[in-house]
Amino acid sequence: MSSAYGSIARPVSDRSLATVLPRHATLKSHSNPKEGKEETHSSPNATLFRIASKQETLDELSQSYTLSGRTHQSLVKAMQQVLNGEVLAGDTYPQEFLLDDAQFEGYFFSGDAFVLLKGHYQQATEVEPKEFHYWDKDLLGFFYVKPNFPICNGGFVVNPIHRGLGIGSILGKAFLKLVPVIGYKASMFNLVFTSNVASIKLWRRLGFQEIGRIPKAGRLRGQGSSKKVSEEDDNEGYVDAIQFYWDFETMVVPAEI
Repeated sequence: MSSAYGSIARPVSDRSLATVLPRHATLKSHSNPKEGKEETHSSPNATLFRIASKQETLDELSQSYTLSGRTHQSLVKAMQQVLNGEVLAGDTYPQEFLLDDAQFEGYFFSGDAFVLLKGHYQQATEVEPKEFHYWDKDLLGFFYVKPNFPICNGGFVVNPIHRGLGIGSILGKAFLKLVPVIGYKASMFNLVFTSNVASIKLWRRLGFQEIGRIPKAGRLRGQGSSKKVSEEDDNEGYVDAIQFYWDFETMVVPAEI
């Protein structure tokens, strides 16, 4: 796998993701202002799967916990659209241009990718392909894990239409469970921009170590002096970034995770 430090291979592990996937979670409910309370769900209503690139061929075991990008091309397209929305908003991802199909595939599927869907599934084969516009309702969030000299890095996206349901926390906790199974010994998030307030709060809450701050680490589309953001007006500005670290050999993942 190509990186700023040359080609870095995915680690070799004697553990299978089949031991931890599919992973089930319970979403929070939006509060009901009329009744003055927050509704809660009593049973899991979201499922995390690995999702493969369009080029990857899945064996029988992998098909139980992995969605095929070839079979679910409309889901991959929905993921691409959500990420491009984050790029355009300019608070979290530093890309200067929206990603086309090939660029998204190369960026998000160059390591291991995972997706959180609404619904309770026992196997990936239960997730039926659907048309692109239907994924607005069921695509909750997604993240990648890939080598980072050669510990790992991760990139997380929550579908903005489903914010407030605890999805970021679900993805972050899943990351802590999945990464050691893949074979990584540690993780470092190189650039968590200070404009990404929700992510900073999440990593602090989960117990990640803050190991550095880089001034003016990124030029983001939404951080200029003007609050108007469009494809014609990039509204670029520089923003600091915090680095977060987790050592899977010395740091204990809390039991509730």
